[in-house]
Amino acid sequence: MSEALNLSGHLVGDIHHFPVRVYYEDTDAGGIVYHANYLRYAERARTEMLRVLGVPHAEQVAATGVAFAVRRCTMDFLAPARLENTLVVRSRITGVTGATILAEQTIYRPQSGGIVPPGAAGREDQVLVRLSLKLACINAQGRAVRVPTPVAQAFARLGLGGAGGEKINSKGDGAPSEE
Repeated sequence: MSEALNLSGHLVGDIHHFPVRVYYEDTDAGGIVYHANYLRYAERARTEMLRVLGVPHAEQVAATGVAFAVRRCTMDFLAPARLENTLVVRSRITGVTGATILAEQTIYRPQSGGIVPPGAAGREDQVLVRLSLKLACINAQGRAVRVPTPVAQAFARLGLGGAGGEKINSKGDGAPSEE
């Protein structure tokens, strides 16, 4: 029963899976998801990923005064989502260095048409959008600051590495790993 109430998605290895349903408000006159809404889906997924990792965004901002700002975002639109589709956003942190977090996100439509259970996403799922992001950690004055230790430690537990990202060091302070 608690699984049905989980609104934050789930982790499978180092990848966070977040379900999204397409509502009428998300679509244009043709019933296709308006392009900017994919950014909203991706933002929600990153926020919920932090929650699953034990560092809810609002609490982290209140405790450290550090927020995340998108520095760069590249999106490839491959296929449209439509009204009432069930989508899943896969999010993966690929690197953490100093004041920067690198992430990859994929928004796809499971061919099953429903909510995908943990670990069940398959090759037949249709990828709709791919995002590559560079996030900057900033303080209240908008200046770059190091990734907060609790966030860096949460990402370190994922193992990071691969895809050109650097592992963070064992201290969890966001500095590149020398290991």
